Amino acid sequence: MLQRNLSESSNKPTAWQELAEGAPTVLAYAQLCSLAIISDDPEIELDKLSDEARTILALAAERGTIEIRVHRDPFDSVERFLAICVETEPEKRLLFLQKEDPQQTVRFLNAFRELCRLGFVLHHLQRDFSLSVRGFEMARQLKARDYANLIRFATEIS
Repeated sequence: MLQRNLSESSNKPTAWQELAEGAPTVLAYAQLCSLAIISDDPEIELDKLSDEARTILALAAERGTIEIRVHRDPFDSVERFLAICVETEPEKRLLFLQKEDPQQTVRFLNAFRELCRLGFVLHHLQRDFSLSVRGFEMARQLKARDYANLIRFATEIS
């Protein structure tokens, strides 16, 4: 389990257990979110976002819940990648990870970085994120059906 209080100083070595949970990357996303909270809101047009970022926004429009998932035990190395998971409705989540396409899996992680950096996402606890007010506003301008090809990349999980 990812600990609540991760290393505060970048000079302090990261614990092995924190690395096993993907903590440095999760922490980096959380820091991007926190920086966006205190920075001026740049005017961003939706068409400037990657298709993957717009896909995440469109799917999160109702619930607003996004999580970074990790599975430590699979044999295949790509299945151990961090991956973006969007809750589309209660008890229904889409995980953007396919061992056959590691590059697309990483594109979704990068798209999530875009959303964090622009203030469309807030960090809550550990691997839990949500859309911000601004994120919800942008998401409501999108239709999930317009991103059907990228949505098909995801796997439904419970």
